[in-house]
Formats: sequence, structure tokens, C-alpha cells
Amino acid sequence: MKFVNKYLFFCREFSFLILILTFSSIPEIAGQSKTNLDVFYSLTDSLVDQINSGIPASEKKILLTLNLGQSYSLFSNSIKERFRKNGKEILEQPADELNIPHVDLVLEGAGVEYGEMFRDGWFGPHYIQRYSTIFGNYLQTFSETGKQEFEITKIDTVKVDELKYLENESFPFTKGTIPPEPFLSGFAEPLIAIGTTAAVVVLFFTVRSE
Repeated sequence: MKFVNKYLFFCREFSFLILILTFSSIPEIAGQSKTNLDVFYSLTDSLVDQINSGIPASEKKILLTLNLGQSYSLFSNSIKERFRKNGKEILEQPADELNIPHVDLVLEGAGVEYGEMFRDGWFGPHYIQRYSTIFGNYLQTFSETGKQEFEITKIDTVKVDELKYLENESFPFTKGTIPPEPFLSGFAEPLIAIGTTAAVVVLFFTVRSE
């Protein structure tokens, strides 16, 4: 009877251990991350909102000049559309009789960088921090501050396994250098598995011997 009680205690302990390891190995269920390109579109939206906040609400028309270069010309339509959503009509040519705001926007650069890789739990997936940035300057005639520099960054976390789907081969600025897996991370899982197995075997034979 004494052995049976100890054996049942061992089974409960062993089951609890297996339960912990099982839950530790279940990856976090998260929604699909935005692609790097989608993040840059959201950054240009934030930029337009920033510029628009400096234009009087009574001014419904603007003359917009975009200097995006060949690399970032794909943002042209989305920038214009964002101004329209903010209630602005975009004029292609200035109306001489009207004193309307003139916005001159220069996008100098955009890029993505990745932080250090880390793991979610012992056996969980690898994650990495994503830093997406656009920078440049703009000038709008209704502002007394003159040319204004801007740098807008968004920081979020994505799965390393998803990076190949988040980057876009057609647009180099959506790609970043992926850091290597931490040195100790590659040894952690086998060491934990070996250590756990050894502990279970020792505990089992200890119970049997008593």
C-alpha cells in the first residue's frame, strides 16, 4: 500500500510535469502580422495626418507637390487619398486668384530593421522586434516654422517564420538584416529535454526502490 501511494504520487507529479511542458511548447496564437509594405503605408498616413493638422480646417483645397523619387513613388496615390480623407481637395495647378496652402513633401528614405531574436517560452516560436521608419521633410505655406523635418517609426513584434511573407522582393526598403538565433537558444531545448528525462527516470527508480 505504501508503494501504491508513492507510485500514485509519482504519477501525479509526472503528469503535472508533462502538462507544464506541453503548455510551454504550445506557440502563442496571434493574428497575421501586417506586411512591411502595409506598415509603411500606415506610416505615410500618419505623416499626412501630421501635415494636415497644421493646415486651417477652413482651407479645403491644397496644392500638393510630392518628391518621392523612384524608390517611393508607390506611395503617391495613398498620400493623395489620405489628404482627401482629411477633407482636402488636391489641385494640380495653382489658382492665381486664390491663396491656397502649398504642401511640398520630400520623402528621403524608408527602411526596416530587426532587433534581437527571442523565444516565446522554452519551446515556443522565435520572435523579433521590427522597426519600420520613414524620414524626410516638408514645407507648407500656412506654417510659420518653415521646413520641418520628420522621422516616424513604428515598433512591433513579429514571428521570425513569417518574415519571408512580410518582406517584398520588389521593394528593397521592405527588407532588413535578420540577426542570427541566440547562441544559447539552440542548446536550451535539448538540454531541457535531457534534464527532464533524467529527472523522471531517477524519480521513477527511486520510487520503485522504496
